[in-house]
Amino acid sequence: MNAEKFRGIVVPVVNPCTPDDGVDEEALMRFYARLEKAPVQGLYINGGTGDGGSLTREERERTAELLLPEMKKARRCAIVHVGQTTTRQAVLLAEHAMKHGADAVASIPPRKGWDQVEAYYRTLAATGAPVFVYYIPGVTGMTAGLNEMKRILDIPGVAGLKLSDWNVFLLRQVKLAYPEKIVYSGFDEMLLPGLLYGADGCIGTWENLLPELYAKVYQLIRAGRTEEARPLGEAFTAFLAVGWRYGIIDTFEELMRAKGYAQRCFRGPSSWYPGKVPAEVVAELLGRMDEINKMVQSV
Repeated sequence: MNAEKFRGIVVPVVNPCTPDDGVDEEALMRFYARLEKAPVQGLYINGGTGDGGSLTREERERTAELLLPEMKKARRCAIVHVGQTTTRQAVLLAEHAMKHGADAVASIPPRKGWDQVEAYYRTLAATGAPVFVYYIPGVTGMTAGLNEMKRILDIPGVAGLKLSDWNVFLLRQVKLAYPEKIVYSGFDEMLLPGLLYGADGCIGTWENLLPELYAKVYQLIRAGRTEEARPLGEAFTAFLAVGWRYGIIDTFEELMRAKGYAQRCFRGPSSWYPGKVPAEVVAELLGRMDEINKMVQSV
């Protein structure tokens, strides 16, 4: 595996909804055309932000078939999430993804004991696909320390980890123990701390709206220009803090709609409806996004 291909900002692309909760393929490809112009490393397909767990197997495969050839043409990396499924279904999705040009697959762990989790990732890696472990205890309810992580990261074929947690010390421990593995920070608010603690990149929901910001922060940190990255990080977390007051996913949905990228991103049952976030807050956040993008261009 060419590890360098995976380093950087990998966007967990949304799968816009049709009115009947299917995948709006036209909106997806229009949105991809916008991301293609951004200086990002690649795409993370059918993850949580892509609402992969709510898609049928056929929809997940179709989305991969639409996006993977585009990633190949653009010479960017493509990671396809195959989790939130049974072991058998995850294997089938992994085989399909690799057949159509994916560079790797990823999966959250099953909600089982660690012996079963280890067996699951061994089976997935046996397909021949490089595998990324998606550690997200807020969703799975499973917490791990370095010893548990080692059980999985020592499996041949496991390429690295996406860590969606506030435990940046665990991220640092993994990078010290496995410098050859690719480790992504998964929480948007941890973009700057994660990179400073050694993350090889980030896979975060808000990259869909602010990909240039993420790319600039990554470039600055990699170049050792931390002081130039800090104001960008501060402006971004201040922006997120406003969104958190109204529900961060609801706010994300509202802004994706306001920008014309997707009428909806997440399928029902959903608590969000258009206009749930007050119009004046949406206007404020759109203004903050414009200011952040101006800051990015000025660095």
